[in-house]
Amino acid sequence: MESTTSVPRGARRRTFFMFLGVATFALVVFLVQLVVSLHNDVAGLRDVLATKEDLTNLAMTIGPLDPVEATLTGACGDCHDRATFATAHGEGEALQYVCNLDTDEIDELISRMMERNGVAIAAEDMPRVEAALTYMKCAHCHTIDRIRELAIMSQEERWEVILAMMNEPGATISQEDARRVRDFYGEFWGWHVQ
Repeated sequence: MESTTSVPRGARRRTFFMFLGVATFALVVFLVQLVVSLHNDVAGLRDVLATKEDLTNLAMTIGPLDPVEATLTGACGDCHDRATFATAHGEGEALQYVCNLDTDEIDELISRMMERNGVAIAAEDMPRVEAALTYMKCAHCHTIDRIRELAIMSQEERWEVILAMMNEPGATISQEDARRVRDFYGEFWGWHVQ
């Protein structure tokens, strides 16, 4: 007689469910570890979020070194450079000259320049040139890096800062000047935010 050893059916079923239980437990432990690790990573993000100073440093690396100069060089650079402008208005007083112009005088200055032979300021560039000359009023008191700090602000915050600067004692910008700076700020830095 042959001896047959067979595993009872109930024992197989128990072994299968035990294996299934161990596999499920291992999977749950693995997923819990994954969730805890993810939670710790997310909690650690709060420590490494960018500060406003980080964003300011980033903003200072974006766009042209001096967007006003880039605008004026493109529109006015054929006839004017720093040396000729300084010669015409006095050494060190060229910026002061622009700062003392009101909005109408800036418009008049540009119109007068356009009447000269060979001047090629396109009509669509006029508002940008006007804004660039107006923007120079900001550079009278603030460094370009300080002005670039506006880049990290929302449009509303930027407008509040511009208005506050307009109301400072000795400020040379009018409401219209403030509007020009606000409207063309994004364009100066290569963002077309208006």
